Order: sequence, then structure tokens, then C-alpha cells
Amino acid sequence: MSIGAFAALIAFLGFVYARYLDVPARPVPLVSELSYALGTSAAGVSAFYRYDLGGFIDHEWLWRIDAKPDVVALVVSGLDLQRTNAVPRQFWQMPPHYWPRSMSAGAEAFQSSSFSASSRGPDGDHYFLLYDKTRERAFVWLKSNF
Repeated sequence: MSIGAFAALIAFLGFVYARYLDVPARPVPLVSELSYALGTSAAGVSAFYRYDLGGFIDHEWLWRIDAKPDVVALVVSGLDLQRTNAVPRQFWQMPPHYWPRSMSAGAEAFQSSSFSASSRGPDGDHYFLLYDKTRERAFVWLKSNF
């Protein structure tokens, strides 16, 4: 293998790995579910990041919502989430570099009534949300089942 081909291979593998970690992460416009849930308070979101976990008919996304507690409370009520004490083990292992790896002091967890980390679950959208009050960031795992 020539040096140029080897360098191209290393660059390509670096690019793939950076995309996996979502580096560099760039804010994107709010998705329709959040715009609807927040209504006129959508401007209270200082930054929104979306990471695609993939899927074909069923799809999964990860969201990071940078917002104050009152805005996150609107997200929780708008998406009809209930407080939970259990955080799925898989939640801590998600790929983006900015994703939390453990529960921070004062963090709160919420989920849809039918959210299941270990199985597909019923049709529809199902959410798991962890709000880190210290950093004012909500982390959402969305399962959208057809």
C-alpha cells in the first residue's frame, strides 16, 4: 500500500470516527415535536443538537436541549413525560461525545409511559429525558416506532 493510500485510509477512518462521536457538534433548528411542545417558549432553547442513531421503519434519535429549568419543564409536560428513578444502562453508552456518562447531582429523569430501553415498544414516539440542572442541559433518547 502506498503512503498516499494509507494516509487517505487513516483520514477516512478519522472522519468516520468523528462522525460517530458527533465532532464537531453543531446546533440545528428545533424539531417539530419540540416546537409544538414549547409553543411560544421555543425561543427559550439556547441550543439544540440532534444525533441520528439510525433505523429503517423504526428510527431513534438523541437530542441535547440547552435550556433553563422552566423551558425543560414545558418539554416534559408537552411530551407527556413522567418522572422516573431508573435510568436505562444503555442511556449512558450513547455515542455523542457530549452525552452524559453518569448521573450528576440533582439530575432528574423522565420518560414516556411506554418507553422501553430494551425492546422496541409499541408504535408511536417514546421519550426518555435526563435533565442535568447544573449544566442546564436535557438529554433525550427518542424512539419513533412506525
